[in-house]
Amino acid sequence: MEKRPQKLYDGIHRQLNSSLHGIKRLAIFKFNVSSVYEFRLRRMSILSLYAVFVGIVAGFGAVGFRYLIAFFHNLFFSGIISFSQADAKHDITYWWVIFIPMLGMLVVHFLTQNFAPEAKGHGVPEVMAAILKRGGKIRSVVAVVKAIASAICIGSGGSVGREGPIVQIGASFGSTLGQLFRLKPQETISLVCAGVAGGIAATFNAPIGGVAFALELMLPEFSILRLMPLVVSATIATYIGSVFLGTEPAFIIPQYSLVSPYEFIFYIILGFAAGGVAIIYIKTLYGMERLVDNIKCNSYIKASIGGLLLGICGYILYRTIGHYYIFGVGYSFITDALNAHSWTLPVILLLLFAKIFANSLTLSSGGSGGVFAPSLFIGIATGSLIGIIVNHLFPNITAPVSAYALVGMAAVVSGTTGAALTSIIMTFEMTRNYEIMLPLMLSVVIASFVTRFFYHETIYTKKFSQNGSSIHLDKLINIFRLTPVRELVNHNIVFVKPEMSIEDALSILVFHNFTYIPVIDNEKCLGTVTFRDIYGIEGSQKIKDYIIRQDLDIDISADSVEALKRMDSNQLGLLIVYDQERIAGYITRQDILKKYFEKRELLLG
Repeated sequence: MEKRPQKLYDGIHRQLNSSLHGIKRLAIFKFNVSSVYEFRLRRMSILSLYAVFVGIVAGFGAVGFRYLIAFFHNLFFSGIISFSQADAKHDITYWWVIFIPMLGMLVVHFLTQNFAPEAKGHGVPEVMAAILKRGGKIRSVVAVVKAIASAICIGSGGSVGREGPIVQIGASFGSTLGQLFRLKPQETISLVCAGVAGGIAATFNAPIGGVAFALELMLPEFSILRLMPLVVSATIATYIGSVFLGTEPAFIIPQYSLVSPYEFIFYIILGFAAGGVAIIYIKTLYGMERLVDNIKCNSYIKASIGGLLLGICGYILYRTIGHYYIFGVGYSFITDALNAHSWTLPVILLLLFAKIFANSLTLSSGGSGGVFAPSLFIGIATGSLIGIIVNHLFPNITAPVSAYALVGMAAVVSGTTGAALTSIIMTFEMTRNYEIMLPLMLSVVIASFVTRFFYHETIYTKKFSQNGSSIHLDKLINIFRLTPVRELVNHNIVFVKPEMSIEDALSILVFHNFTYIPVIDNEKCLGTVTFRDIYGIEGSQKIKDYIIRQDLDIDISADSVEALKRMDSNQLGLLIVYDQERIAGYITRQDILKKYFEKRELLLG
């Protein structure tokens, strides 16, 4: 009778000990989590101090770059030595102005060809590649070459934007700082993104937009702590820019508002039109790049012809409408359009397609500069086009044409870059016009949806996909997307042939402790054979009679998402990797998960 209470006591004692042990483990776990959080907080605080210097360089870089553009513009078009933007002329009548862009393109091509090939092109995709593929490493010389080359390109009439070069200036310094202090890759990436945020913020006097740009397009994944260096850099860079360039918004415009609820219909139409124009712009840009690349001749000849065609196009436009709008960044057209300058429908159509052609021609011929400002120009033209039509048809219930131009500007930027939130925020910061935000947000979202639905690429990610790689901006799956099958291949593949005997196949399965094994014959995977299916079979039977026919092939250029989908479809954790129709090896689900956690640690810490 006494044993039952004793057993009960022992059971309670064991349960209490187990509970106390669990509480102790939970306390240790909480302590570890707290310690990790505090460690990351300290590291981000230190990075925020580094971001002060990044913001200073980004701010002065943006200011200096503006003056550098003015210097080269005055030198090329007026033959004077001046850093004043007020001296830049837009009414040059002499016909040999057509040769100025050609001269600038030749100088730009020489610089990028001999000192920093990364400085050629947009600028933003190169920074994205450094963040997502090289742990944030950017050569410091890139910023110097990019600044000079892009300033010459824009100053001589190249139809590109200035935000791409400034992004590379800030990002390059952030990368240099991270490498100098031997920071971890994820910390270097934070400083690179801080440089991006600072550069964009100082360029457009839009600190929130600069942070949004870095978050939406650059950071692999988002966390609150990651926000600190970006905000610090953007704040300091914006202040420095405002000291030298003024505190006014980038574009000073009248206050527009929604005149009638019926206008929402027109802004929806504008959203669809902006999405379509964004697709045309992206396709034209990369189509022209492929066309020029396929021309077999000296690269300096290509640069010369491209610059000459650009000069002719600009001169014809000047003779037609009285202004070289497509030369340079194009802010003069944006300012005129937003301040209710009146154009006819044919002129707006001419400007729209002339800018798309001029920007595509400049970049495909070897020019250096951004695509953000051209997107603003193209968006303004698209919005003006819709505005002219609806004002003609419904004059009593529509806002001025310039209001549609403003909304079109944000919508096309959203469609081309894929950064809907950034385009909304930056449009508000660049104009300080809140009244038009409701229709603007509607058009932006629709334009972004149309572009992604019909094209699936942005003007930045297309640069990678046409070169055989891919970059996706989805924050949830980008680590898998950034892990190509090429990085996971096991080259020492173990397999059996269809003519092999059951006995030999069983020996291989037992030796390697496999439950199944691929069957390969003449560089072709026929399927698999399992231990369960062939165990216990006697006689001289061959493997070919027990093959489970499955499609296990995957190309070496695919990414991990595609590999996981294929594994799910065939209910196996193994795929055979092909490289140009030859077997390169195999990958397993375990390989993908292992690489995922390695990259997550590399990018996020």
